[in-house]
Amino acid sequence: ATGSFSRHQREPFQIHNTSVVSQIKSGFLLIDQQAAHERILYEKYLEVLDTNQGYTQKELFPRTLNLSPADTELMKEMLPSIQLLGFDIQEFGADTFIIYGVPVDLKSGSDETKILESLLNQYRDNIDLNIGLRDNIARSMARSASISHGQILTGIEMKELIDRLFACAMPF
Repeated sequence: ATGSFSRHQREPFQIHNTSVVSQIKSGFLLIDQQAAHERILYEKYLEVLDTNQGYTQKELFPRTLNLSPADTELMKEMLPSIQLLGFDIQEFGADTFIIYGVPVDLKSGSDETKILESLLNQYRDNIDLNIGLRDNIARSMARSASISHGQILTGIEMKELIDRLFACAMPF
């Protein structure tokens, strides 16, 4: 009996482009699409950090990331870990970094500089949680790279989201 969680379910649907509703035997599941995707990515990024199995897609045109001195120090601290996730970033000097590559599974059309700036902000916000570098990086990257509220999903994307969520070690 191979299959997925949603294999024998009716077609899921979205409410206000923020939640996915799926019918199950005992009723309905209401899933916050952003929180679900964050959980999926968090577990994935933890695994990548543990196994050093991140893959990089080289950029056709490298991009420049200019940071404040404080963010430059944070980036230097985070750099070995985010490189394990698949980013190819090199320090260029004077609070500047060059982005040569990004993780292969980053959403196509993503703005790498915005994701990295968001990653820095999320990381900074999580420092007070005392969760450690590895967890902070995985959590921050998951939040930065996840689908957002307001994003329209196709039926196939909703099913995949549900399947991937229930394949997580901690889907709830």
